[in-house]
Amino acid sequence: MERVALVTGGAGNLGLAVTAAFLDAGWRVAVPVHGGPGDGLTELASRHEGRVTWFAADLSADDGAEQAVAQTVDWAGRIDAAVHTMGGYAGGHSIPETPVEVWDRMMSMNLRSSFLLARAAIPRMGKGGALVFVASRAAVSGRKDHAAYAVSKAALLTLTEAIAEENLGGVRANAVLPGTIDTPANRAAMPGADFSSWTPPEEIARVVLFLASQESAPVSGAAVPVYGQS
Repeated sequence: MERVALVTGGAGNLGLAVTAAFLDAGWRVAVPVHGGPGDGLTELASRHEGRVTWFAADLSADDGAEQAVAQTVDWAGRIDAAVHTMGGYAGGHSIPETPVEVWDRMMSMNLRSSFLLARAAIPRMGKGGALVFVASRAAVSGRKDHAAYAVSKAALLTLTEAIAEENLGGVRANAVLPGTIDTPANRAAMPGADFSSWTPPEEIARVVLFLASQESAPVSGAAVPVYGQS
């Protein structure tokens, strides 16, 4: 039986690579989108007919994750993994200079959304289900001038560990910690950087796929560095 994954942010730079990795591995993939699917997701759908779907969902709303999980189960009859690539970044502020609005936005985008997805997905998964979160290298080092972002990602690691502890022998939860991801947006934002040291989205996607797959069945509560050469 084909396994089924829900990939939030699955039309974005990292999410699209994750979606492609799961499809290439034989999974079916559901992608909640805010707006249209974009050319990348549409192209994947043409290459993997009937094995990928998308639907409108507002994952910042209290019931948005519940609706996304329900629509995935309605479409595929099950959900085996939920991968949360959705999130946001804000930096450039010391702690005294950080606006409260920025702090709250980082906590909402990176932590609250992860909690809502976990709360919705865990009851719908059977034994062997997997949650995979995208944290950040900043969760463990390099927090200067982006504390709100770093703290939200560090708290996400604690959430991951809590889920693992609460579900021993059941649903697993793990997180990846990318360094700088080699995306067009990051290249445009940092044109003088050494791009060769950054990690391509496709390489991160392979780690995410492993953590969602049965090959990693003994692994739960892990924070896996994916730093590339940086």
